Amino acid sequence: MGNTENIVQKILKPLQDPQDGKSGEVFGFDITGMNCTGCANSIKTYLQNLEGISNVEINFASEFGEVTFDQSMISKDKIKKEINNLGYEISEEDGEDEFELLKISQLKRHKNKIIISALLSLIIMAISMKHHFHFLGLEKIPENVSLIIMMALSSVIIFWCGSKFLNGALNSLKNKTSDMNTLITMGSMSSYLYSLVISLNILLGLNIKALNGSREVYFETAAMIITFILIGNYLEAVMKSKTQTSVKKLKELQTKVVNIIRDGNELFVPFKKVRVNDTVIIKTGDKIPVDGEITEGYCVIDESALTGESLPVEKKIGDSLISGTLVKNGFVKMNALKVGNDTMLSKIIALVKDAANTKPKIQKLADRISAVFVPVVIIISVVTFLVWYFLLGAEFDRSLLFAVSVLIIACPCALGLASPIAIVIGVGRAAENGILFNNPDAIENLTKADTICFDKTGTLTTGEMKVKNIYVLNGITEKELMKYVYTLEKLSAHPVAKSIVNYGIDMGITPEKNVKDFSNEAGMGVSARVNEKDIKIGSENFMNSKGIKISDNIFQTQSSNLFVSIDNIISGVIEIEDKIKDEAAEVINKLHKNKFSLYMISGDSQYAAKNTADRLGIENYSYKTLPDEKEKIISRLQSEGRNVAMIGDGINDAPSLAKANVGIAVGTGQEIAIDSADVILVKDDLNNILKSIKLSAKTVNIIKQNFFWAFFYNAVAIPFAAGVFAPYGIIISPVMAAMLMAFSDVVTVIGNSLRLKYTELN
Repeated sequence: MGNTENIVQKILKPLQDPQDGKSGEVFGFDITGMNCTGCANSIKTYLQNLEGISNVEINFASEFGEVTFDQSMISKDKIKKEINNLGYEISEEDGEDEFELLKISQLKRHKNKIIISALLSLIIMAISMKHHFHFLGLEKIPENVSLIIMMALSSVIIFWCGSKFLNGALNSLKNKTSDMNTLITMGSMSSYLYSLVISLNILLGLNIKALNGSREVYFETAAMIITFILIGNYLEAVMKSKTQTSVKKLKELQTKVVNIIRDGNELFVPFKKVRVNDTVIIKTGDKIPVDGEITEGYCVIDESALTGESLPVEKKIGDSLISGTLVKNGFVKMNALKVGNDTMLSKIIALVKDAANTKPKIQKLADRISAVFVPVVIIISVVTFLVWYFLLGAEFDRSLLFAVSVLIIACPCALGLASPIAIVIGVGRAAENGILFNNPDAIENLTKADTICFDKTGTLTTGEMKVKNIYVLNGITEKELMKYVYTLEKLSAHPVAKSIVNYGIDMGITPEKNVKDFSNEAGMGVSARVNEKDIKIGSENFMNSKGIKISDNIFQTQSSNLFVSIDNIISGVIEIEDKIKDEAAEVINKLHKNKFSLYMISGDSQYAAKNTADRLGIENYSYKTLPDEKEKIISRLQSEGRNVAMIGDGINDAPSLAKANVGIAVGTGQEIAIDSADVILVKDDLNNILKSIKLSAKTVNIIKQNFFWAFFYNAVAIPFAAGVFAPYGIIISPVMAAMLMAFSDVVTVIGNSLRLKYTELN
């Protein structure tokens, strides 16, 4: 049940509007056809200028977009049409199959264009170097015929094979922006147009004086630029799809067709058509399609795909089943409680995608640099031409080739992908291990944490409370006391209340019927009037807040105590026993070794808190701590310059989870605690704290490496392309520049980021 409850609480929380409060209809969609982060920015800029659209987010790495719009001013179909007119294809957020087919179709077209472009480029290359291939007999082809063939073939390559770059550049121009498409188009078109002018001068006998009789053309340069960059884009698309495997794996856990009983009829319906309260039939080997409760049968469930728990779990009537888990053995009928997008699996997929689609703080510097990168490269290219042609006296075509090399070799994509690709893989890898990041900033913030604060009950301990002893005072009998206690606690959903109710059932206690003015104060206690007596049950703090004095000679234990007052007089003490989690001591020890400062913040009694802290080796601890006091402790630690991570599970932890630099909710916790958290540990295992810290550190390290390689590549490549080292015989031609640019982000960013998929977390 623990593994089920942990995510169920999260699922109960509607996903927050990612637009930070911007009102309007939200349209989420998958998008294909983007070549670089600049494409994403161009789409965003274009859509934001449309009337009725208040916010746009387009993520190149995850190929996902989201638009907030006013339905009275613009329709969803109009938005789709505008995106299609820009040259991109989209499918709605829940159309995963449609999107996969779109991607496959687009990759196939892309591959066909690469083959045609490569073949035509080889022909152009052979003709341009015909004097070096005597065995082919190409030197016999007249110059005029050679020029016409090269001009025709390169036109096909530029305007058909490379149409995506031309369209991208035009879209950027319309939106008054610039991107990788701008550089590729300028570079390839410079070579093409220069060669076209030379060819027309020769073919038509124009005798243009400015050309100084030049007969050298560079159609092969323009063609090879497009060919190599198409190859690079294809490899990038294939490798980028590998970074999205975590979401794909989660989607594969969703059943397409579900066997149900509705109105007495057995039917097979699509997953999206299952309704609340349908009876779902599940057999050995089936995936659980929706969330619900077993009404008939018995089964053994594999929950490893969602929780990381390798051991199968036995389920019987009354137990919960969660979508995405697998029936290893058995047959059950289940009452559907959460269906469609409300299922646990759907919400987890949405959380992972949402985190992957949000830019972390670390990316903002790269975005600012990327915004000016292309204009700066264009300026460098122009300066390169002017220096070579006017200052150094180089020939026009030689100067032009240096300028083209600068345009082609520069790679803004590597900067734009440095963070998103690593985040996509990191968040996905975390989800595979039962760790959900509510936002990617938590990844960066977790690496900065130097102080970790733990709640006690339900976090360091199992939270499976058991009544150990009952002590009665003032002449009341245990059975009479338990009658009042059972009556109130039966109305509470707190874990302690459940243990007391179970204890009362074992004693054969029946509740009183005359109950008035029941009140539940979260994390403190409960009160009501029962048979005209004022009954209060709660912690020492609760009693103090009600002005009820607890005598110094009242029994204190190393366990947790609940006090019972009747008509404002303490009449009993219930000793509650809670077991420390098996892995807690080892995890605390490892955190100590990693130089973390550890604190335990507990609302429990001094004796119970001290006992737990001593057994775990936590020197700093508090006791009888109220929810607002927990938040004050976090604030005090932060005022000392500490970066604080708070780990908790209860309602009383919500303020401190929200206040901490990183709030980590243990999955079995309550909804409000999880709502306040940045990180959710799906599996109730403290070892996942160590995993989340290690994965965060590795992800941030990969991002920093990506930035380094992206900057290093551009810083080194551009001077080489500009001919700075030409006096030493080192020259990078436009074709070589295209090769280097095409593979730069594949190797320096995507290849480096993929190492995250194989990082050992244990």
